[in-house]
Amino acid sequence: MFVLIGGTGQVGAAAARALLAKGHPVTVITRDRTHGAELEAAGARIAEADIRDVAALRAVLQSGRRAFLLNPPADPSGDTDREERRNVEAIMAALDGSGLEKVVVQSTYGAFHGTACGDLTVLH
Repeated sequence: MFVLIGGTGQVGAAAARALLAKGHPVTVITRDRTHGAELEAAGARIAEADIRDVAALRAVLQSGRRAFLLNPPADPSGDTDREERRNVEAIMAALDGSGLEKVVVQSTYGAFHGTACGDLTVLH
């Protein structure tokens, strides 16, 4: 089983569709299950969870062997650097004890160089 965080966005959904096309079981974690309707129709399992809920996130990660992780972008109207760091801390805590054998992390999508600019400074 492959587990994806960020699987309802452009990159994550493409990864999920590619895995499904090859016959792999896929679970997509999303904060709103309606965002995963297309992938669910294609055969993915949709798990609704807040990524800051470490116990709930770990429980979903434990259902898989491999994971593809995208840090969900923070709301640009707030402090994106702080929010994305909190997301990463929660994801890292959930990975501890998850039992996953392999994890791939995608970073810096849509980012630009600078300081406190969200994903680029958080995941560099």
